[in-house]
Amino acid sequence: MFKTDKEFLKENNIGLCLFEEQLWKRDGFYIPGIRTIFIKNNLTDDDKHKVLLHELGHIHHDPIKYQRLLLQYENQADRFMVKRLIEEELTQYEPSDFNWLQFANRHKISTSWGQEMIQEEFKNIVGI
Repeated sequence: MFKTDKEFLKENNIGLCLFEEQLWKRDGFYIPGIRTIFIKNNLTDDDKHKVLLHELGHIHHDPIKYQRLLLQYENQADRFMVKRLIEEELTQYEPSDFNWLQFANRHKISTSWGQEMIQEEFKNIVGI
């Protein structure tokens, strides 16, 4: 079942705070100790949504292992974001209308790392 961002946050007891752009160079981050996601306030709504989905992808990661598993954890968070964006898209369009390249361009996802991930997640969602 499709869940909204607010439902995900509430279900996982995660807070959300916006911060001024000059405080950090990053667009967003998650602090597990206080179960809060922080997002730069000057991002577009679409970019805030993408950052939120990416950071939600980190909520089950072990912060003690983060530095050692950085690439794996970041890949998992990106995969979570891509999966959710595809699920959202499929609430509006038929699977037969899905085009991975248009999806990547619309969501500003790099095709160098995104192509395979987008295609895999689409196939997993629609059961191909």
